Amino acid sequence: MLGAVALAGLAAGGWFLTERPLTVTVVAAEAGVPLRLYGLGSVEARVLSRVGFEVGAALVSVSADAGDAVKAGQELAALHPAEQKARVARALAAVAANAAGQAKADAAVARAQAVLAQRIAANDRQKELARQEVASIQRAEEAQRDEDVARAELALAKADLAVIRAQGADVEAALQLELTLLAHHRLVAPYDAVVVARHVEPGTVVKSGDPIFTLIDPATVWIQAFIDEERAGQLALGQEGSSACGRNPLPSFTAPSLGSALKVIA
Repeated sequence: MLGAVALAGLAAGGWFLTERPLTVTVVAAEAGVPLRLYGLGSVEARVLSRVGFEVGAALVSVSADAGDAVKAGQELAALHPAEQKARVARALAAVAANAAGQAKADAAVARAQAVLAQRIAANDRQKELARQEVASIQRAEEAQRDEDVARAELALAKADLAVIRAQGADVEAALQLELTLLAHHRLVAPYDAVVVARHVEPGTVVKSGDPIFTLIDPATVWIQAFIDEERAGQLALGQEGSSACGRNPLPSFTAPSLGSALKVIA
């Protein structure tokens, strides 16, 4: 009797476990879920520049580091300028000396013009007196000689002034050269860029042309990705996406064609 009861209980328990109602949670459909595809590839930039100084000296400051975004004209690094500043000071002194020389030459020309005017007036007077036989012919000849000498001295003064002015153009050009070389002691970004590498540290003596930074134009970054054939079918032309490499996120990109910003190779 007890065995029959036990069997009935087991049968009732089995029925309860297999036939009892179950609670089911219905999952709601989600929209706008980002498509994530993974694959190996490379990221490159069409515009990549290794920038450095046009002159050599000791590096005194570095104002950017790898990963920084910089604007066109922003200072990236600077060289020790003391020696070049001394050259600029010497060029400025030469310009000042030439200006003083020009002032002196201008005064000499004005003096020669005044002397010539006096000699011309004296010669005309002696000629008139000689024609009236009031003065001797010798005095008239001496007055003519004095006028000729004064005219030659004026021509010489004008030639000296022209030489000094030509020297002025030369010292001005020398000053501009020294100022340009001083400006070359500052390294500035040639365009809006991202610093991908810094090659030297402050205190390093660099030579002309040594690379200090490697820059890229972020607008020219393109991505080549190798995606599994089973997943490549989920991509569409013109589809927007983004990528990341390590800790540094890359700019968003748009794939207008399979041969442009994004390449899918089965």
